[in-house]
Amino acid sequence: MLGIVDFSYGSLLYATFAVAAALSLVAVYRILRMDRRSQLLITLAVMAGFVLFIAQHVHVVTILLLEVGILGFNGLLSGKSARSRAAYVLVDALYIVMIHYIGFMYIAQAMLLGLLSVITKLKEYRNSIEDRRVEISRDFFHMGAGIFLMLMFYFEIEPIAVTFQMLLILGGILVICVIEAFSSNRFSRIITRFERNGSALGYGALWLAIGSLMAVSFLNTMNVLVVFSAIFIGDPVATMVGIHFGGKKIPWNRRKSVYGSMAYFAATSAISFAFIGYYALAIGLVGALVESLRIRIDDNLSVSAALTALLLIIRI
Repeated sequence: MLGIVDFSYGSLLYATFAVAAALSLVAVYRILRMDRRSQLLITLAVMAGFVLFIAQHVHVVTILLLEVGILGFNGLLSGKSARSRAAYVLVDALYIVMIHYIGFMYIAQAMLLGLLSVITKLKEYRNSIEDRRVEISRDFFHMGAGIFLMLMFYFEIEPIAVTFQMLLILGGILVICVIEAFSSNRFSRIITRFERNGSALGYGALWLAIGSLMAVSFLNTMNVLVVFSAIFIGDPVATMVGIHFGGKKIPWNRRKSVYGSMAYFAATSAISFAFIGYYALAIGLVGALVESLRIRIDDNLSVSAALTALLLIIRI
């Protein structure tokens, strides 16, 4: 019985290296054909990944596989056609599953760095839908996905939840690729109605994914749930309250309302309290403040970064 297990593990390890080699070859080919700015972003991501993994004292084999992951995730959005990117998504999904089953846990950081270095590519794909009434529908979907993901992290062991999260992100990217490849069918028209006017298709969702991956990469499970309560619950609640009640605008950001920020604080603090007690008040306050700032960084990332840093400092 032990021999069968060892054989299965060894076979999976060799298969993972084979997929890693294929990913790296295709990724290098794509990188050589990119513009210099994109090449610089990818180089910085790979260097950051190397430093991060070395600092965590992981095995050299893990570093190799994760650096390949960074290169692979860069290929998601760098393809010339939506169909080629869709094929790349499926290969990366296989790679994540294989990495999970041979026991590596840092693949989330590879995906985080890889997607960060190419997210600006999404700006090339713009949506022309004019109906802004879809905002509430977007927020309900946003909240529903967050609740589902939080339940996964709460009831499942972390490796399974992290793997599921990354596959969910890849599934979202695959949907974007399908819509781009077959934009005239009914399914594509329904999905594009959920995007804001003038926004790149899936742009906000991918920033949300990156923010969630940042929390997963550096925090324990309870703290991950705290960050999720802000970006998946507090944010859409604030938007819905702001739309329905309006009210006085925040002096430093006329696009945000006082009622919306108060709702953000209340929702985030109430949910976080179940995980970290009275520290939740600080989380709600910092989250609401960062979300209200008028900066060029997407608030899904800025809030996640601020709360992740805060939780690392106070060491709950």
